[in-house]
Amino acid sequence: MTKVSRLTMRALLGATLLAGPAAADEVNIAAILSTTGTYAFVGVPLVNGIRMADEELAAAGGYGDHTVAIQYDDNRSDRQEAISLLTRRANVDQSDLILGPIASSEAMATGPVAVQLQVPMFTVAMTSEVLPLGEWIFKSTETAVTYMPPLANYIGETLHPANCYLVSILDNPGYIIQKDVFRDTLASHGVEIIADEGILASDTDFTALSTKIVDADPECLFVTTPPEQAANIILQARQAGLDPDTIIAGDTGLGSSQFINAAGSAGEGTLFVSIFSEDYSDATRAFAERYQARYGIPPDHWAATGYSMMSIIAAAISSIEGEVTRETLREAMTQTHDVPVLMGTGSMTFGEGRVPVHGSVVMRVRDGGWEVVQ
Repeated sequence: MTKVSRLTMRALLGATLLAGPAAADEVNIAAILSTTGTYAFVGVPLVNGIRMADEELAAAGGYGDHTVAIQYDDNRSDRQEAISLLTRRANVDQSDLILGPIASSEAMATGPVAVQLQVPMFTVAMTSEVLPLGEWIFKSTETAVTYMPPLANYIGETLHPANCYLVSILDNPGYIIQKDVFRDTLASHGVEIIADEGILASDTDFTALSTKIVDADPECLFVTTPPEQAANIILQARQAGLDPDTIIAGDTGLGSSQFINAAGSAGEGTLFVSIFSEDYSDATRAFAERYQARYGIPPDHWAATGYSMMSIIAAAISSIEGEVTRETLREAMTQTHDVPVLMGTGSMTFGEGRVPVHGSVVMRVRDGGWEVVQ
């Protein structure tokens, strides 16, 4: 195990490390994340995980011989606000790293700016298209090509529906890619795609859509939208007479507390793909206990993602000898491998093209919580 991995593992387990000598420099991170608006369901738990990890890493010496200061900005789920904040933090405050933004549309808009300003940007965006924008861009989530097939394979190989009805957001490329990968993988198992509906992120009335879904009598309904919108679609479909035996599935957002709270009993049994299970290991169980004690709610996969992103950042920072610059930090992140994290199967590596690899699991909403299916 490398020095980087050892430091990060100890931080995850809450071990006490001996602090190094006083840092000659301070690493400035600008966290530009949506804590209000459409993507607040990601931003709020993400920030919780980041804050928790930062405090624990700092106390345990997880940044090595350096200190870290994080400034938090809410871009309000608005891409223009994200661009403005990134530009200001990079130019005026001389931030060493941008942590965020969240949505694929925001990342695709801010990525070129980060590349032009030559500042590392570590985003949560689902789309794989953000990475080719330039070597300064990193992402924490695997591409849809990697994380969506396990859900589609489970449904196709184990549940064997004859057909499936798809509903996805039209104005966010991340949701479109998730739907396309799920559709193609499910179809490869001989499942007929009887509809491929597109909606807008601003839509709230799904009366007509619900009627179409019920009239189609699908054996499977796949919804990839923000969680409260997905809950609304499922609720209205059930109220319109959707067969209670219909398999309902969706993306990672359906594993959020927002979906569970909004859907209520209508969300029971919903399948989704996740990058976090608190019962996976001693590290995830310990994290869940600490998070519950601090915030009064169980962590979802976005909370674990925020914590894990800080573990990756800490691994990179602690491996740098001397002053941390944007260039040395970019290079250190590129070279980071097998870092213990709370995501997926427990470790993360940036592969070729800086594509993250950490694995995913299929889960189900059960009794107001979540359980691992596969």
